[in-house]
Amino acid sequence: MAQQTKHLTILFADISKSSVIYERLGDQAAQEIVGTILNRLTDLTVKFEGKVIKTVGDAIISTFPSTDDSIEAAKSMQLAMSDDCTPLQINIHIGIHHGPVVIDNEDIFGDAVNVASRVVDYANPRQIVATRAAVKNLPEDSSHFTKYITKITAKNISGELELFEIIYEDQNTTMVIDCRELSKAIRSSLYLMRGDHLIVVDVQKPVVSIGREDFNDITIQYSWISRTHAYIENQNGVFMIKDKSTNGTFIYPQDADPIYVNKGEHPLSGKGLIIFGREKEHKMTSVLTDTIEYNIK
Repeated sequence: MAQQTKHLTILFADISKSSVIYERLGDQAAQEIVGTILNRLTDLTVKFEGKVIKTVGDAIISTFPSTDDSIEAAKSMQLAMSDDCTPLQINIHIGIHHGPVVIDNEDIFGDAVNVASRVVDYANPRQIVATRAAVKNLPEDSSHFTKYITKITAKNISGELELFEIIYEDQNTTMVIDCRELSKAIRSSLYLMRGDHLIVVDVQKPVVSIGREDFNDITIQYSWISRTHAYIENQNGVFMIKDKSTNGTFIYPQDADPIYVNKGEHPLSGKGLIIFGREKEHKMTSVLTDTIEYNIK
């Protein structure tokens, strides 16, 4: 079959933290559960006129002629996981992008595929994240609710990607706000407290670096901290944490679920705790100083 190029919507659906499933249930039981989930995701893809291109590890890659159908499929996938009756609560995260792909021998290639793979890596468990290209391809009468998240840069992808969350269930978020417009009206400061040391990120000091080496603004000298572990940036009033490390960064907002960032970025809001290179322990050891309290005012 000759190569052809088509504009399609690409959906990546990945099982979140699948290694934990294998650790807790053992290889055979975990493999059976993962297989069942992938079959369920495949059935939902077909139901909404999509085509599963392939499975890669614990993820499926699908294409849809219609972006609207791809989002309907993504929502159904997430809701199906909510009804799951497996021994563990298993979540998935989904990334969606629209663009030109090269179709060759039932497989797809091109920058659009790479973008979709970066988007799914950014999505948190139980989250659907789509690019602006995908959102723009929705029909004018679309009933899907979207929430602007952020801009990111991704490895081997030129330019910046604007990302939106697709709201698929009754969440506390009732107002859809574009952070780019909100930032014009709000001039906030981010207060970072590490022990008795306070650093303010604002218009005057828009970037702070955190890492093991002395040249960083905040130096944390533990073996699990990278030389330059992360940056915290003020992007016109939107505070982003950009992880550059091997072990990642854990964000614990005061009134929201924990967030893990690894070689990506995520906006900060409200107040909470940031831990670099390791998860929060049940009883935090006061001797360790790899944690930072943050507060946006």
